[in-house]
Amino acid sequence: MIDADALPPFVRERLRALLLERSHALVLGFDPDWTLREIHGDAAFHGIDTDAPAARIAALQDLFVGIDVGDDQEIPFVELANGRSVHVYLLADGESFHLLLLDADEARATQRSQQQLANEAVLAGHAKSKAIDALRNIRNELERQRARLEEANALKNAFIATMSHEFRTPLTSAFGHLRLLEQQLPPGESGDALQAVRRSLTYLFALAENLLEYGRGEAGGGLLYPTDIDLDALLADCEAMFCPLAVAKNLVFRATLERSDATTPRFDEVKLRQIVINLLSNAMRYTHSGEVVLALRWADARLHVEVSDTGIGIAPEFQARVFHPFNSGAQSGSRGAGLGLSIVRRLVEQMQGTLALQSELGVGTRFTLDLPGAAASPSTNDAAPVHGRVLVVEDDVDVSRLLEVAFEGIGLDVRVVGEAAAAIEVALAEPPRLLVFDMHLPDLSGCEAVFRLRAQGYRGAILMLSANASADARDAALRAGADRYLTKPIDFAKLEAVARELLARE
Repeated sequence: MIDADALPPFVRERLRALLLERSHALVLGFDPDWTLREIHGDAAFHGIDTDAPAARIAALQDLFVGIDVGDDQEIPFVELANGRSVHVYLLADGESFHLLLLDADEARATQRSQQQLANEAVLAGHAKSKAIDALRNIRNELERQRARLEEANALKNAFIATMSHEFRTPLTSAFGHLRLLEQQLPPGESGDALQAVRRSLTYLFALAENLLEYGRGEAGGGLLYPTDIDLDALLADCEAMFCPLAVAKNLVFRATLERSDATTPRFDEVKLRQIVINLLSNAMRYTHSGEVVLALRWADARLHVEVSDTGIGIAPEFQARVFHPFNSGAQSGSRGAGLGLSIVRRLVEQMQGTLALQSELGVGTRFTLDLPGAAASPSTNDAAPVHGRVLVVEDDVDVSRLLEVAFEGIGLDVRVVGEAAAAIEVALAEPPRLLVFDMHLPDLSGCEAVFRLRAQGYRGAILMLSANASADARDAALRAGADRYLTKPIDFAKLEAVARELLARE
């Protein structure tokens, strides 16, 4: 605070003049009975007529009703009749007193502005609270939706696992009994009929795999199970499957195979057949005249697949869309579900291959694939004798009978048990050399049964069989204590090879 007495007289006088001028100061001197004695300052600014001040003086007097005028008083922000806002000070001076009026318009405006800001802050606070409540409600709703989506995803996964079991278990039985018939019938006897049955089963299995593969989603693709592939047999099966369709549509179907590599191709046969069958089915559907051609070439440990047609073709703007699920609008006249090509792309990516599309509207379409062959598996001496006992835990009678025949065929004694709890007791009482568990059992899951066996000291080889081809299911089985994991439908040649491998390792 400035000490006025310390200021130079000139500055002090100048400052006093500025303050008096800016505040429009007005000093009114009164006797104790409110008789006006003197007026100093800008009376007109405050709306006081010096010739007739009585009305304005009365209004000022009303401000101090009940207040002792013998003491200094302050009344801020008094609004005068002319609309001016002033600060009013009562200054006691012995028995008389003075009223000092200072312009408060600017301070009043500032106060109102601050009040407005305060009001707006309160409103903003209310709005913020409402926004926070709304965001909290949105977050809660999103959490509920996420929980519902997780539940739906869990139900979908459970459905896929169930459908996988429902598809693969009877297909295992059908393929297994077909294999027995092929082994028991003399060469050539009913050969065509059995081949037709095998082709139909293979086609049905490929269709089932399409649905399961789509249901598993992008992140849940199945495992790869490479086996030696007979490309000639694959070509013959495709000819037997699609030639009748071509004849029915007055089309030419050609299938060729070229080899420049003497090694045996190794691929996941189910997925390779899915790819080829989906491409050929698509070509047949959209070709109304001309030909459909399948060309296979095995060279440099890679399989080159080309499927071409003289069909309706695909417009450039639709060529990327055909690889999306349910893309049936991408080609005019489409009546399919639109899953085939999306499955093809997914399977090719799983097999580390490449897929290319060339098409011209009204001319035809060509799909070109390049698939790297899997590494050769370690050779095993299939003729080497094996001995010992295998315990098969399988509740499906048809499948258990097939497993019994398969293991007996390589020299093993087989005992079949239909429940996991009973199998645990048998395995601990009389440990077999090989224990074969189905993943899906009525009393305990295969994983839980295997975990209990390992916890109680069983150290023999364990092979898990399952209709679930997902990586999660395989990892769960191996973590529980299984040594190997095979999926249904069972490739019995692979089953025998794995059994020999586990027994030799033991």
